[in-house]
Amino acid sequence: MELDLNVDIGEGFPFDQQLLQWVSSASIACGGHAGDRALMAATVEACLSRGVRIGAHPGYPDPDNFGRKPLTMAPRLLLDNLCEQLALLDTICRSRGATLAYVKPHGALYNQAVSDRALATLICQAIKDVVPHAALMGLAGSPMLSLATGVELAVIREGFLDRRYLHSGALVPRSEPNALIEAPEAIRAQLTGLAVAQTVEGQDGNQHKVQVDSLCLHGDSPNALERAEFVHNHLIKMGFSLPQH
Repeated sequence: MELDLNVDIGEGFPFDQQLLQWVSSASIACGGHAGDRALMAATVEACLSRGVRIGAHPGYPDPDNFGRKPLTMAPRLLLDNLCEQLALLDTICRSRGATLAYVKPHGALYNQAVSDRALATLICQAIKDVVPHAALMGLAGSPMLSLATGVELAVIREGFLDRRYLHSGALVPRSEPNALIEAPEAIRAQLTGLAVAQTVEGQDGNQHKVQVDSLCLHGDSPNALERAEFVHNHLIKMGFSLPQH
């Protein structure tokens, strides 16, 4: 059995390239919430050397808040900005003979688009305008992915190992207490549920059905490298392998 493990990367943390030994996909910051041309190019090169699938990780152009606060932007302005972010990473990939395989929105942009049809439509439009061959990676079971399928974009259903879920299937906002899962045993339990049982526990205490194609690791925490190794090894112990892209 194969299960993709993705990491958010290229955000300026010192252990970025070390993370790649434990994952099969990398979502590279595109200069919105973090990253710049030089860092993007170096990260693409590192992915190629490791055989890791390359994805784009565009966010609100708000590095001061790391793209984690919603911005009020005119739709045309936001569309143009997202297109610029995707075009830059795509150009870097093409110059090295690499393919930009998917697009995963970052932070507040991701969380809003899960249920905001207008924002999800705008993200899909940016993908179709710049990298129509790329899939949209988004929260498994969300309307955003249904919308993407409706406009003939491939989708990658994502699950989270270090975030708690609402009973609706959305993620608990980071602004709320206990939104993050820190304890290794709790991460192991959520990993096992998502990978084997295809369920996740909601805030209501009930198990909710969810099918995932990829599991997310965040690369912006101090223990990211230790956690990536832990998750990778537990997947292998459960009989999974990471896909070769």
